[in-house]
Formats: sequence, structure tokens, C-alpha cells
Amino acid sequence: MDNDLSSIKVGYLPLGSPPAIRRRKDMVPDRQYSFEIPPDSIPPDDIKETITTEVVVVGAGIAGLSAALSAVEAGAKTYLIEKTSGVQARGHDNAFIGSRLQKKLGIEIDKDEVILNLMKYCGNKPDQRLIRMWAEGSGQTADWLMDMTDAAGIGVIICKYPAPPGFNNATEYCPQYSVTHQFSSQRLVTKCLLNNALKKGAKMYFKTRAKQLIRKGEGRVTGVIAQTADGEYVRFDAAKAVVLCTGDYLNNSEMMAKYCPQSAYLQSEIPTSTGDGHQMAMWIGACRPARADDPWSRWPSSQFRFSPGKHPGRAVSERRCTDQSNVNALERQPGKVAWQVFDSKYPQEISRHGIGSGKLLVATDEVQQEITKIAITADSIEELAAKMKLPVENLKATIKKYNELARLGKDLDFGKRPDRMSPVDTPPYYAGKSGYSLLAVLGGLNVNPELEALDIEWKIIPGLYLAGNTMGNRFASDYTTMCPGLSHGMAIHFGRIAGLHAAGTQ
Repeated sequence: MDNDLSSIKVGYLPLGSPPAIRRRKDMVPDRQYSFEIPPDSIPPDDIKETITTEVVVVGAGIAGLSAALSAVEAGAKTYLIEKTSGVQARGHDNAFIGSRLQKKLGIEIDKDEVILNLMKYCGNKPDQRLIRMWAEGSGQTADWLMDMTDAAGIGVIICKYPAPPGFNNATEYCPQYSVTHQFSSQRLVTKCLLNNALKKGAKMYFKTRAKQLIRKGEGRVTGVIAQTADGEYVRFDAAKAVVLCTGDYLNNSEMMAKYCPQSAYLQSEIPTSTGDGHQMAMWIGACRPARADDPWSRWPSSQFRFSPGKHPGRAVSERRCTDQSNVNALERQPGKVAWQVFDSKYPQEISRHGIGSGKLLVATDEVQQEITKIAITADSIEELAAKMKLPVENLKATIKKYNELARLGKDLDFGKRPDRMSPVDTPPYYAGKSGYSLLAVLGGLNVNPELEALDIEWKIIPGLYLAGNTMGNRFASDYTTMCPGLSHGMAIHFGRIAGLHAAGTQ
């Protein structure tokens, strides 16, 4: 085919009529919600036990465990309370820069480049001082963590390093940095943190849900009142500080309606994410960043363990942007679903697609067996469309258009890299659905660089520190995946720093 661009029309035929978008009935951002109304104080006569300590950490996820451990290491008498029966762990990626493992492998990362890219992709809305704190200090935190995991026999690797031959961030539409420390099990990491905290003197209360912070007027936060599984109230008096690490509010429908109105559905697999810490802090004056909506982390979910990057109903340049940005396009599609369509050449082609979310794209024998087992397959596009239950002529026209652009070597619609385009023309053909799932809401409360909570006038709320997804100012617009595991890495790092501040040693 010659390079006459005038022969190619820009645009793709729709694969079907979009359905009406259903919105939750409670999604009215301007109304007052029940969580915005501070509850009555718990009467002193209802409190069955009072515990005196120095630091109280609320939440036994990766941030809270890091905070509790660092506080007790700094010499503070520390209690950790958690509403569930055990430590919280999910995912497996943790982003750090400058760890001893990276140094051992010869991985050098330009911290300023990472900081500027994170700010750019988040619309320059986060507090850049916090981003720099993570970039400059997370390597030390990683070494602190690996001292413990190495001793416990928990392995760690830099995820999918080295990069495939020819991979170069300078030529990628979206960079990928080798920051992802992947441990053999994230749950083992949280248990390791807990065991070390207990050995060093921290006290743990499981099945104990924090209900109210203790603060008189504009004074210091002096503790927290919690409720046990038996319904009894326990008061924890903190001579130094309280650290809130209670996660997000993805399973609080009112908070999602208020702060995340762009979310049409409540689809969290984390039932504990109910915004307890956000609410308690706001009841005593803490404030959210001044934005219309909170960033929320969505993850593309495919039937396959890799993405060949050939979509019949194209909405965005495949592998051109971060996973979150891909989901932004997917959300505009009928039924919020996209299809991956590719042909029998994929084992030879997929390696050209570089890295996705820190993972190499490789068609191993295991992956090919999985494809054969679960994919829709057909010997013709017509047969494939019928099995996909899509309009045959639309699918044929879209694939024909894509093939013309691939042979031309220039994607006139979405600017996909020419070296990652190839015609879909060699049967058998394969197809599989792609959707997405919600992972977390990353909009927390205002903090300063010391991780102290701030009120609406940006004044410090003494004695209250935040970390993890209760802490704001880290993300905005999107959770970019150029540093896979960034939320976890920040949770560990800022949890550790918050614990040191709470103990009065940082």
C-alpha cells in the first residue's frame, strides 16, 4: 500500500448504541449527607475502659502498621487499633526510589523527572512537597522494610526488570519507571510489620472500631474512643498524638456520591473501606483539598494476562497512556466494555509492546494455552463478530480501517506507535472482553509536609497525623501507573514518617 493519506477516512463506526447511564439515586453533590453531621459525643458513663498511652494508630493496613512500628521504635508507648479481626493487605506492588536492591541492580532513576511527570499527569494539583518527600526518602524506607522482610525470609524483586530490548522511556508515550518492589506476599509483609511492632512493645486491639476523636475546641487531639465487637466503648488517651490510617471510603455510598460523583456505580471488593477516618477527622475540623471530585483508582480487567493492543471499537491509542487513562476512555464506551481482538500472529508481536504497569508483555506457553482455552475464536471476522454478538459490518469496517493504518505505518486516529501496529489479517482470530474494577479512592484530607491534619483555614490540628488513603494531596485527576505500586509505596513511607512525627522524634 502506498503512503497516500487522502485514501483513508478518519473515524470508526460505533459497535452498538450506548445504553442509558444509570446513576445512583443518592448522587446529589450539593445536598447535605448524614456523615457531614457530627454525632453526639459518647457519654463518659458509657465508656467501660480507659487506656493511657502516648501514640494511638488507627488502622492496621500497610500505612498504619508502618506508623505503629516506627512510633514504637522511636520509644513511644503505642497502641494500634483495627476494626477487623486481622491486618489488612492487598495488591503486591510497592514503589520506592533509591533502595539498596535498585542500587545492587544498577537501576538509576532521575527523581526530578519522576516528580515532574507525576505532577504533570495529575494536572499539577498534588502538593509537590509531598511527592518530593516520597521520591527523596522512600529508598531509605524500602531498606528499613527489607531489613525486616529479609530477616523473615520474604523475597523481593524489582518487578519485570530488566525492560525488554529496545525499550526506552524517551520514545514511550507514557514512561515506566523501575520502582516496583514486589514481595513474595503482601500479606506476609503486613504480618512481618505487625510481628516487629509487637516484639518492640506495641499493643494491638483487633475488632475495635474507632468512633470519635477527642478534641476540645481548637486544642490538641488527645485520643480516640473506640467500640469493641461486644459493643463496649474503650477510650484511648494519647499523650502525644493520634495517627489515622483508615483507608478510603469506596464502600460508603454517601461519601462516594458527595466526593466522587463521576462514579456511576459502587463496585468495591473492600468492605472495610467506609471512610471512618475521614469522617472522624472532619467532625473535629479537618478539611478536604478544594477539588470538585476525588481521584479514584480503576484497574483495567481483561480476560487475558496481556494486551496485544488491537481493539475493534478504538477509543484511545492502545499502550499510549497509563491504565487509568485507558479506563477513562473505556468508561465512555457502551456498557463500559471494550474488546481485544487479535490474530494468530500475536506470539511474535506482543513483545514489541513494551511494558504495561510495570509488567512485561510476553506470550509464554502458559499464556497461549490460556488464550486457547478462554478466548472467542473464529476463522473469519464475520464468524468472530457473530460470536461476540456485535454488528458484523461495523466490526469488519473497523478492522479494515485499522489494517489500512497499520500498513500505512501512521495511525491517523489515535497516534499509536507504528512499530506496535500490525494488521489483523491472519486467522484464526481471537477476541476477549475488557472491563475495569475499582481499587481505591485516593482523595484524602489536607496535610502539611509534617503530615499533620489541617483545617479549612490551613491551620494545624495539633496531635493528629494522617497517612495512607486517609491522607490527601498526593494524587489528583488520576492515579497514574508510570510508577506501579505508588499508592502502597507512599502508604509505607508516609506511615513511617507519620509514626516518627507522632512520637516526637522527626
